[in-house]
Amino acid sequence: MISLTAALDGVCTIWTPEGDERRVAVGDFVLAPLHNALKPGELLRAIDLPQSSLRRRTAFRQISLSPLGRSGALLIGTLSADDGAFSLTVTAATPRPMRLSFAKLPTSAALRERLETDIPPKNYYDDIHGTPAWRRHVTLQFAEEIRSEFAGNGAGAA
Repeated sequence: MISLTAALDGVCTIWTPEGDERRVAVGDFVLAPLHNALKPGELLRAIDLPQSSLRRRTAFRQISLSPLGRSGALLIGTLSADDGAFSLTVTAATPRPMRLSFAKLPTSAALRERLETDIPPKNYYDDIHGTPAWRRHVTLQFAEEIRSEFAGNGAGAA
C-alpha cells in the first residue's frame, strides 16, 4: 500500500501518546527499510488520498525475481487530466519511495536525466531480491514504458 498511497499523494494521520495528531506525506513516512516516521508510542491512524489524485490517469509496472518474492522494482506513474502534470513514483528498487514530479509529460531524455540525477546508481537497493544494477535497469525501462504509454504511442504498454 505504500507504493500506491505514495503515488496518489497520500497523507498519514498519526496519533501521538499525548492525544494529539500529526500529518506526514506517505512519501516521507517511509525512511528506510524497516524504519518509518513513527516515534515511540505513536500510531498510524489513517491514510487519506486527495480526490484530485483519484481522478488522475495511472500506469503501473512491477517486477520480481521470483513469483512470491519481494518486488525488485515497482513504478507508478500518474497524469493529471486537469493540467497535464506527470508524476513518477519509484519504490522497491530504492530504500524509500522516490517521487519525481513534472509540470507536464517529459521527453524520454528529460525523464531519464531526472531519474539519473534523483536516483544515482548508489541509491538503488541491494538485497537478495535484486542487484542495484538490475533494479536501475528495470526502473529506467519501466519509467520509459509509462511515459510512452501516457504519450499515446503505446510502446511498452501492457
